[in-house]
Amino acid sequence: MGALFAHTVRMLVRQRDVLIWVILFPLALATLFHVMLSNIDESYRVDPASCVVVADDNFNSERAVFFREMLDEVSAPGAGQLLDVAKVATLEEGREVVLSGDAAACITVDEEGLPSMQVSPLAASLTTGSIDQSVVRAVLDQYRQIYAEMKQTFLSQPSAQGMQAPPSEGELAEFARSAGMSEAASAFMSDAVRTQQVDVLRVQASSTVRYYYALMGFAALMSITVSINAVSAARANTSAVGARRQVSGVSPARQLAVAMAASFVTVFFCLLLAFAYMRFVLGVEFGGRDGLAMLALAACALMSTALGAAIGAIPKISIPGKTGIATGITCFCALFAGLYGEPSMQLADRVSQSAPWAVLVNPAAQAANAFYDLTYYDSLAPFFATLCVLAVMAAVFFVVAALLMRRQNYERL
Repeated sequence: MGALFAHTVRMLVRQRDVLIWVILFPLALATLFHVMLSNIDESYRVDPASCVVVADDNFNSERAVFFREMLDEVSAPGAGQLLDVAKVATLEEGREVVLSGDAAACITVDEEGLPSMQVSPLAASLTTGSIDQSVVRAVLDQYRQIYAEMKQTFLSQPSAQGMQAPPSEGELAEFARSAGMSEAASAFMSDAVRTQQVDVLRVQASSTVRYYYALMGFAALMSITVSINAVSAARANTSAVGARRQVSGVSPARQLAVAMAASFVTVFFCLLLAFAYMRFVLGVEFGGRDGLAMLALAACALMSTALGAAIGAIPKISIPGKTGIATGITCFCALFAGLYGEPSMQLADRVSQSAPWAVLVNPAAQAANAFYDLTYYDSLAPFFATLCVLAVMAAVFFVVAALLMRRQNYERL
């Protein structure tokens, strides 16, 4: 049995289609993804919009203190930086900077402490300039909205300020300089514009890892040719090798058991090679759970071996015909796993939302989901649920293979 197992493994590894489609092709496709998608996440990141602010008396007045605080907040270096702010002394200097193209807008502050912006018509005609101007405009509009709401709140509730009638503009200006207004505005600003980013996933979401997870599902299905070749080599009516084995001293049941074991080991190490290449060479994130990822690879290998056994046991079809069936199943299932680009991803998402059962019966999608669940979910329940689905698929395929591989009588071999 041991010698037969080692011989079967060597036979499978030396198969040309196994070497090309199961080992080399996933590595080549992963490399192609890495070259094409390595900078896609950076393309979604927008650089801070450059602008200048006129630091005159109005900007430095007490009524503009909250605007200065807001400006410091949105221009602070970090992931949430919106503006890259430079200060100039006069409006003329600001206009020169904007006209030269070094800044998208010039911000000025009026006597009431409200900001406004001036832009260059030439910069507005450029895509980058218009985007930066939109960012600056959004920030200023947000501040003016907050200021208007804060002012309206104060004017509409005079009793809260100990006044008998709504204050005049002069009284409002006087109150704006008081400590009470400072505390109220700080509290209002805190509630209105300060947000906290909360990650609901274990790791930061990436728009590229789904391609690699779909590739793992694709590689698992491409590996079904391994067990097809193994089963064909043990069947009397599929190859000369199988005919000779049927008259050997090893029972057909043991030969098929050895073929399945050899196929599983071969597929597992092929998937392990693809996983190691993505994880350690290409730097693909699998959630830091490499040990559990081995369990996912084993489940994928088991499902692939069982499906290949079921296809390989189909009678009266040649080995090339069975390989063609396996390739068609692989390409079709990979389409709904999201392997073929953004349109395929969108199709997979729509199918997942409208027909979840279609994803449940798709072996490529379930193989990809195993790594997705392992990476992004804190709980391991979704991961083990996916493993159970893969195990059920393997059991069903093995039952089909057993029914097709039951003892048969042949008129001639």
